[in-house]
Order: sequence, then structure tokens, then C-alpha cells
Amino acid sequence: MTEPSNDFVLYIQKMVKEKTGKEPTYQEAKEGVDNLIGFFDLLLRIDRRNNRREYKQNKPIKK
Repeated sequence: MTEPSNDFVLYIQKMVKEKTGKEPTYQEAKEGVDNLIGFFDLLLRIDRRNNRREYKQNKPIKK
């Protein structure tokens, strides 16, 4: 899995503080970012499984 940059984790930490008024620790923000990365990785794997032919042909998926 991809490792998020420190700048991105700090950005998320700042954004959460602005939205909720509570500042998460760096570790909490990093955990949230890791969860998001894992979620999007899962979505990509599901999409690749469901659209194998499109990925093998290297064509954009028609929406």
C-alpha cells in the first residue's frame, strides 16, 4: 500500500480541526489517511475484478 506524505497527513489534521474544532493527534490523522488509502485500494481492486476486459485492453472504462 502507498505511504502518505507527512505534508498530506498534516493537511488532513488541519482540515479535521477546522471542520470539527478538535485537533486529532498526528497518529490519529495518519490512521485516518491510511484507512482512506485502504478504502480506495479496495474500490480499485473491485473495479478491476468487475472490469477485467477493459483493464486488459488498456482502454478507458466507458461510463
